Amino acid sequence: MGADFLEKATPQFEECWDNGRLDLVTQDLFTRLPTSKSRSFAAEMRANASLKKGEKLTIDKLGEILVVTRGHTELARCADAAPELIDAIGANCGIAQGTVDAVHDLAGVVEISVCIARPK
Repeated sequence: MGADFLEKATPQFEECWDNGRLDLVTQDLFTRLPTSKSRSFAAEMRANASLKKGEKLTIDKLGEILVVTRGHTELARCADAAPELIDAIGANCGIAQGTVDAVHDLAGVVEISVCIARPK
């Protein structure tokens, strides 16, 4: 009796699991987002820096200044970033990955978004 029940119920259990997976990825009004928070800042570009939208860069915290680098080459600096962003990067061993959102060549400014894990 028990084996017959399992054979008949197996397809229903699998369908239920598939629906549960869909529920996990479907957002609604009460969906909680992952534990990361994206922040942006504007940095002054170096004279010889060339940046492209969507490029991944390294953000280093030096004191209260954020330095944007590609490898060992400094591309931009931000001296007036939000204190929360500076503290979050500092809590992340002083380094984070950023993505170029926009490049304003005429003004010599680049907008960079940084994704940092939220403290628990």
